[in-house]
Amino acid sequence: MKTFSTYLVLATLGLTAVGCSDDSDDAAPSKTTLLTAKSWRPTAITVAGTNYIDFLLAEPCDKDDFITFKADKTAVYDEGADKCDTASPQTSTGSWEFTNSEAKLKLTDPSGEVIEGDILTLNSTTLSVRSSQDLLGTGTLVPVDFTFTAK
Repeated sequence: MKTFSTYLVLATLGLTAVGCSDDSDDAAPSKTTLLTAKSWRPTAITVAGTNYIDFLLAEPCDKDDFITFKADKTAVYDEGADKCDTASPQTSTGSWEFTNSEAKLKLTDPSGEVIEGDILTLNSTTLSVRSSQDLLGTGTLVPVDFTFTAK
């Protein structure tokens, strides 16, 4: 009986040690970590279910452009390997920030234009943001989904 009790105590201690292991390695990465870990290439600009990326980025030199979000809140716009205008700079800088308790992403491009939208998806491979835009200059806002794929 003493042997059985010894095994029971050892088993209980073993389960307790396993149950108290440090789970901090399982924490999900923060939104800032996900956004700044990679560069992002635009892959879809969707209005009312139609993807206009091929129309808006019609030139092959536009299709390899990407944005890198830095931890210091700068956004570096890169022309990619295939530049449309060899005289233009390879990179230009804007800024970014999370707003509304990290539910929205606000992006200011190098020209000063600001786009802010709801974050629909942010993971290690996809960034998707929905923003209301006045596409025709009539004052009527329509939802536009911007989707980026990690590079």
